[in-house]
Amino acid sequence: MPNLPTFQDLFRIARDEVLSRNARVSREAVERDGMDANILIASAGAMADECIGQVADLSSSLFLDSAKDTDLDRLVFDRYGLTRKAAAASLGSVEFSTVLPAPGNFNIPTGVVLQTAGGNQFLTVESTVFAVGTVGPLVVAVRSVLAGASQNVGTGKITSILTAIPLSAPDLKVTNTLATAGGDDAETDASLRDRARRFFSTARRGTLAALEAAALGVPGVRTASAVEVLDALGRPARFVQLIVADAYTEAFVDYSTVPPLYQTQSQYLTTAIVNALVDVRPAGIFVQPIVANVILQPVQLSLAFTAGSDVNTAALLARAAIVNYINGLAPGVPLVVADMSAALRTVTGLSYTGKEIVSPVGDVVTKPLQVIRTSLSLVSALSSQTNQPIITGINPDAYSLAP
Repeated sequence: MPNLPTFQDLFRIARDEVLSRNARVSREAVERDGMDANILIASAGAMADECIGQVADLSSSLFLDSAKDTDLDRLVFDRYGLTRKAAAASLGSVEFSTVLPAPGNFNIPTGVVLQTAGGNQFLTVESTVFAVGTVGPLVVAVRSVLAGASQNVGTGKITSILTAIPLSAPDLKVTNTLATAGGDDAETDASLRDRARRFFSTARRGTLAALEAAALGVPGVRTASAVEVLDALGRPARFVQLIVADAYTEAFVDYSTVPPLYQTQSQYLTTAIVNALVDVRPAGIFVQPIVANVILQPVQLSLAFTAGSDVNTAALLARAAIVNYINGLAPGVPLVVADMSAALRTVTGLSYTGKEIVSPVGDVVTKPLQVIRTSLSLVSALSSQTNQPIITGINPDAYSLAP
């Protein structure tokens, strides 16, 4: 597609038209700056250039790939009913404590202003009583005064109490033993376009893609991956794990603790996700949000079968057992080949040898906030017995015979 004409193109067109219509006008008179002819032609070219610019802006605002800023906001709202995610406040909790037992009951109200050494301010969002004779710690939920990614703070950063608390103990202190989470900048054009492209494919509520799209609509969430939990026969067990991560899943992790501190703090983010799934989650299906980064793990099995067993059913049961073992791993927990092999011991119809796991060849180690997941389509089964092949086409996942 050719580019729109520039001012120079328009000036040249007007100049050539003038010269072709009046031979008494010289080219030098038209092109010399300050000449009457030059001013008239340049003025007409400037007006035409402005009109073309308006047409270009209007045209770009009508397409998802080219619309920007407020034009993009208007386009996605008109077509999809979506709005740009605003900047989100950082959420967390703090602990109030004293050195000496409190001389009397006092209330820590909502709206108490707390601050970090770097100037980030937080407000208490719930009211609670510090009991007489106790030293704490008393846990209180907080949110940042300002919104944005810069408002996420690490462990032990909130240390100052700026608001006077009536009747409070003179040695009252505050700190946050967990990093805060959920603070994020306003959604970028690229992210908003990506959510808009998902709209029609996720308009049918209850699908895995729809759950992922709903989670991505929560401020602070950057990635989402929905995984079905299966029963022993490889059928959906009416339970879905929704694994999400924000831009700071790894930023505030204390790797010296098990589980890492950020994982506990992230419950504030998962609560917001649960609330966002009300209109998307299928009735009767439990969706469990987990904050982590997903690592997809393929598995290859080489199976032997007992005489008279249903080979295809036994292979499906074996694959389902592997899927359930892997998808039951918590964030930060490694995949252990010996445990995965042990999960096959009780599968009816298998002749267990301990050599069923072809791949992975060793344990898979994860970081604290990484979680390993798989699916039936990622777990392949080959028969180690040429007289008992797994028939291709019996199941939709297509088993094959080992060479």
